[in-house]
Amino acid sequence: MPAISVVIPVYNTESYIADCLASIHEQTFQDFEAIIVDDGSTDGSAGIAKEFARDDSRFRIVSQENKGLSEARNAGIDVAQGDWITFVDSDDMLAPNFLQALLDAARSTGADIVCCAKHFFGEGNLVAGNGKFADSGIGMPAGSKMPAGSEMSAGIKRCATLSPAEALANALYQNDRPDYSAWNKLYATRLWKTRRFPAGKYFEDMATIPQVFLDAGRIAFVPEPLYMNRRHSASILATAYSRKKAELLDIAEAVCSLVAGKGALLGRAARSNLFSASCSILMRTGDTPEFADYRDRAWKHIRELRLGALLNPRTRCRNKAAALISFAGRATLVKALRRHG
Repeated sequence: MPAISVVIPVYNTESYIADCLASIHEQTFQDFEAIIVDDGSTDGSAGIAKEFARDDSRFRIVSQENKGLSEARNAGIDVAQGDWITFVDSDDMLAPNFLQALLDAARSTGADIVCCAKHFFGEGNLVAGNGKFADSGIGMPAGSKMPAGSEMSAGIKRCATLSPAEALANALYQNDRPDYSAWNKLYATRLWKTRRFPAGKYFEDMATIPQVFLDAGRIAFVPEPLYMNRRHSASILATAYSRKKAELLDIAEAVCSLVAGKGALLGRAARSNLFSASCSILMRTGDTPEFADYRDRAWKHIRELRLGALLNPRTRCRNKAAALISFAGRATLVKALRRHG
């Protein structure tokens, strides 16, 4: 059995999938299986995936009708054979030592989940990120390049270990150490034995990863940005809000319920996350009947949580500013959010 199962959900990413799969193929740690879940692609993605599967027996393809990202990941979980599992979006890439570094951290710390920092990149070029890549021989796929002035460190820095509550609080405060994305993490597969992503939802990571964190015994964080997250015009965060995307508020409310009774640290963090989600709803949805219920709920949360946001030293500066402006009224807050969003 392979040590690690790499699950790659694929839907119409023919422009990016070769880079993604090449970065997995080039991993310094080789005892893995790559499960490519073709979620009913209608472009050339499946053909590119078949080429990798033909040339490397570690790659295999699971095909299904289009059901969405959650169901594609779930299909990969269902057939995963490794003791460890990681999720890679098919428009992203991995540094060559991603698997080795995270597995080494898991073994040295006894952690059930190991997370790493990420680096954002755009159409063909790496852009803003939260650190530098950490491997002296990183092989960048064609069309991508390191930012000017970047240097490689000789090895991985000592990783930090956190309790599940500490890790989840950090994620809810959105300070990226760690975040609640499903990707950029290595999980003990047993954590997914009875856990699946919710079908048909956007922001499925926020709906799932907090509980997975709480199920873990210990969580480690590797500060090197070994996961490359591509930002492009077709990504979920870049496209307009719909009723489905407005469910962000439902999920943030559910997280508050999830951590209820689990201590003040998580309670404050979940309320901070709900305040942030409420501001996003007012900023990104139209003032139309379609979104009226979400916008009313968001404003209610903002009024209830704004004082706590101002007094909480871990609240991000932009949320403190929003909390302060909210005392001038809903219309003034919406105008400010859209101007600076």
